[in-house]
Amino acid sequence: MDISFDNDTSKSARIRRELRNPSMFTVFLIVAVVCVVVLAPFAPGWVSTAQDSFADIAKTKEITEASMSSITAIIPSQISPWLANQANTMINAEGPLEWKVVSFRTGPCNGDNLSQLPAGKYSDSIGTACVELDRIQQAYSGKCFRAIDCNVPEAAKEEIRSAIDDVWFAFSDAGFVIPYDIIEQ
Repeated sequence: MDISFDNDTSKSARIRRELRNPSMFTVFLIVAVVCVVVLAPFAPGWVSTAQDSFADIAKTKEITEASMSSITAIIPSQISPWLANQANTMINAEGPLEWKVVSFRTGPCNGDNLSQLPAGKYSDSIGTACVELDRIQQAYSGKCFRAIDCNVPEAAKEEIRSAIDDVWFAFSDAGFVIPYDIIEQ
């Protein structure tokens, strides 16, 4: 009885031997290749979703930085433009992050900060606008809960415009002037 082994060292023979009795490395390699082949069609969608998410995060950071204002030193003439800017962001909202751009209960709308304003029609209109914008934001937040179907109702837009118009009326009545973006000649 003769026992002999044909120790063929060709690539095909080595692959055949490895497939008959695979090592852990081979099993891992096969599983990895199968996963890549199965999951490859979904990769472009995941990449685009990740890019959109990073863009939304950057946009949120930009909105947050733009809506920040000094809480310690409130200048009365700057509150109305700040409120108008936040209201415009809400009117043009395309997602929940823009709809809830700021809280109208904190920051310049905080009671302690509003108490720093000189008493009168202007400070009353600012306080009323803060309460009204907060109410609108809470009342219509269900309409802009998801970014996919964020549609700000016309009724909400009209209520926001009405609240800001009252502020602008009190603003001009207090003797303040709306700042110009473009230098006039």
